[in-house]
Amino acid sequence: MGKKIKKEEFEFFHSLRVRYAESDPQGIVFNANYLAYFDVAITEYFRWCGLPYGELDSKFQTDFHVVHCEIDFKAPARFDEEIRIYAKGNFSGVKVFWDLAVFRKEELLCSGQLVYACVDSRSGSLKKIDPELAAFLKWIPVFHSSEPI
Repeated sequence: MGKKIKKEEFEFFHSLRVRYAESDPQGIVFNANYLAYFDVAITEYFRWCGLPYGELDSKFQTDFHVVHCEIDFKAPARFDEEIRIYAKGNFSGVKVFWDLAVFRKEELLCSGQLVYACVDSRSGSLKKIDPELAAFLKWIPVFHSSEPI
């Protein structure tokens, strides 16, 4: 993610305080925990839109599987700091592209992207994203070059 990330690009964020168990002996958040932070923010994004993630199957017979992730680290978060995880999604075909950024006040700590593949929760087969679901979740359709899942 080479472009400068700004909080204003996002409509949604989720705040959390870094817990002791998420940090190393120096009090710095262990890098793998940022993926967990991304997951928490996406789950809360679904709730914010009025669709708790646990209801995705019953309402849309849909599940999502992570097929790609990338993270760019800029500065460390530390134990007991409050951070905000910003999230926005767009989609194309069977994929959801999540842009994420973690800030401490005005400082960008890291940014990343998760790519989800949409699957039918009954068969496990890939399926195109339901336009009703995309509209409900405020995802914007985009064109991405065809890349293997």
